[in-house]
Amino acid sequence: MLLVVGVGVVRYTGLPFVARFKWNVGHTMEKFYRGFKDKKILAARCERCGYTVVPPRMVCPKCSARMGEQSLVELDGRGRIESLTAVKFKLDGKGEYLWLGKSEFLAAIKLNGADSLIFARVEGDATIGAEVEPVWAEKPEGKPSDLLFFRVIS
Repeated sequence: MLLVVGVGVVRYTGLPFVARFKWNVGHTMEKFYRGFKDKKILAARCERCGYTVVPPRMVCPKCSARMGEQSLVELDGRGRIESLTAVKFKLDGKGEYLWLGKSEFLAAIKLNGADSLIFARVEGDATIGAEVEPVWAEKPEGKPSDLLFFRVIS
């Protein structure tokens, strides 16, 4: 049975079940996240067409050529905001929405040297075209949570 709750949230209420699975991000994404330990953002540059995608992928989204670890390049982490969304709620990890009290901004960011966009939270005077740089955890460990947000620098 499906139940609509709150702000358009659909939740399954029926037989109890547990979805158990393991998810492997692959060698390329593993290198991407391990780069965070050294405060590095890696992308994949296609050897065939030159398209640079971040986060890196194993297949070029432009020409479908295979890419591997040899395609990885380091970006400087800076970029420009291409679009913004104001967010007033966040999920609590249990499927419930929490009111933030103030808006946070999620942005589509085009990093210097990349052709694709990366999506992240932005702090500061966030506007379209503003330059941003990454803000890292104090003691990065090589996991997604090491990249805290992007900060507006101009």
